[in-house]
Amino acid sequence: MTNNKHEHLTIQRMPYVLINAAMTLDGKIATKTGDSKWISSPDSLEYVHQLRSEYDSIAVGVNTVIVDNPSLTIRIQGQEEQCHKRIIFDSKGRIPLHSKVLNDAFVHQTMIVTTSLMNDDVRKEILKLGAHVIKVNELDEHVDIKDAMQALFQLGIQSCFIEGGGEIIASAFKSNIVNEVSICIAPKLIGGQEAKGIMGDIGVEKLSNAIQLEFTGFTQMKNDVIIHAKVVSL
Repeated sequence: MTNNKHEHLTIQRMPYVLINAAMTLDGKIATKTGDSKWISSPDSLEYVHQLRSEYDSIAVGVNTVIVDNPSLTIRIQGQEEQCHKRIIFDSKGRIPLHSKVLNDAFVHQTMIVTTSLMNDDVRKEILKLGAHVIKVNELDEHVDIKDAMQALFQLGIQSCFIEGGGEIIASAFKSNIVNEVSICIAPKLIGGQEAKGIMGDIGVEKLSNAIQLEFTGFTQMKNDVIIHAKVVSL
């Protein structure tokens, strides 16, 4: 962990957060039907797994689990499959009980971050499967992501790799918890108003209020380009 990350942990008392996403050249993360497999190349996906391995936890919103049913494990060629903490932001307990993250060999690494809106019967079923349930404050009927990060820090999680979807990414930026971004840009075009973009609404109305980033590096993976940047102002 770099000195910047150590400094962040000491001052902010919250996990160091990186946003990871893959998008087309026109900023889309899926088609209008929700198809997103795969925007990036196999080489880029392998790179993402290497990057995942550098973080204590991997986080997604419950919509990503509902639509994609991801494993959120770390698969690196030549190494045994690994699993760091898996964080699912799920304010109302909508996660399907048959989801991979609740039924594989790493279920004890799964943490469902929820609110008082989750039905107690659902909570009991999740616990019965072997996962953990963490209740935090709600904000506009969603998980208060800043409160969630503070709770996760208290549980020993020092870094978090957020993979989406767009609403979770927007919530993270609105809550001022993002430190870095890693965005894979694939040479593809989808177009259309209904195709999902990389991030939901964060309320920016003027360019002067845009989130400011500073490029820290670029990685080319065959045709894909991965942009690395740190957040300098929110």
